[in-house]
Amino acid sequence: MRSPRQWAQGRRRSRGVALVIVLLTLFALGAMAAVFAYSMKVETRLAMNTSNATELEWLGRSGVEYAKWLLVQQDRVSSERGFHALNQFWAGGPGPIESADNPFADLSLQNVPVGEGFMTVHIEDTERLLNINREARNLPLLDLALSRAGADATDATLITGALTDWLDRDDFPQSANGAESEYYRGMDPPYVAKNGPIDDIRELLLIRGVTPEIFWGPDHRTTELGSGRPESVGSDDPSSATPVGLVSIFGALSNGRVNINTTRREVIALLLGGDESLAGEVVKIRAGPDGIDGTEDDQPARGSGEIPRLLGPAGPGFQDRFTVQSSTFEVHVQASLGPAKRRFTALIRRAGARGYETLYFRQD
Repeated sequence: MRSPRQWAQGRRRSRGVALVIVLLTLFALGAMAAVFAYSMKVETRLAMNTSNATELEWLGRSGVEYAKWLLVQQDRVSSERGFHALNQFWAGGPGPIESADNPFADLSLQNVPVGEGFMTVHIEDTERLLNINREARNLPLLDLALSRAGADATDATLITGALTDWLDRDDFPQSANGAESEYYRGMDPPYVAKNGPIDDIRELLLIRGVTPEIFWGPDHRTTELGSGRPESVGSDDPSSATPVGLVSIFGALSNGRVNINTTRREVIALLLGGDESLAGEVVKIRAGPDGIDGTEDDQPARGSGEIPRLLGPAGPGFQDRFTVQSSTFEVHVQASLGPAKRRFTALIRRAGARGYETLYFRQD
């Protein structure tokens, strides 16, 4: 028979075991509650993200429609009709601030409110670039452009041969330096040659020999608007030839001629046979007394008859390569809804009296 003392000790041990069991139970219930709460938080966040994604996409599309409307208004400004330039509102310039027919008063391209969100719009014309489909067989210019992008002679030979094969209609390499589907099927992941015109300039990254450094340029960095868009604009020295990526020289869709009012010095130099100094003079005249593009004192060519004024001595031989009016524009939109943000890119083109049509719209 157990003594009273043994009975008391056994009771205390039972209570201790029960207490441990209760604590373990409470811990397990607390852990389950925490997991459940976290799961609910994740589910709620996923639901919010799904909802935000739709709203952000419509904000992005609203930004594209806003860009179309701005360009239509630009076409109606009588004092700036018939040409496009960097000092105009659509391009981020001041616009016709002293004009009675200024439709952009009190408008902005930054943080434009739409419902509960905001959109920031950046517009660039593609006529500021050389058309890669047109220039691919212009070997002297292509060699100059590749050299400008930092490609050595070996790289340039590979790229020009591979580019020819990418564009032609057959699947047979044109030379030992070419590349057709047989070559690209050995890549990881495998793919085939386009065998047709380039629709998106990023296709160049798929072509044999084109590295990210050659495509984007050695000094590129991702900016607030648009993934991987190059921010470097080259050297201020008109006689210099610092590397600049192919994406800053070539575009895929345009009217084929380069807008002398909006293009870069590097593109002008390529069209002038590589003359950096003369291209610098063109930009200097265009930029006006302050020497800065996109300001009130710019002196762009307002018609084709003024192109020789900017080209100077080179005018008679190269005037036909330039225009003063753009018809295709790339629109970059950053949509914001609270902490959520998305970036979108669209390509739009003038469609006569109908205004502008969207060629593509994508999330970056």
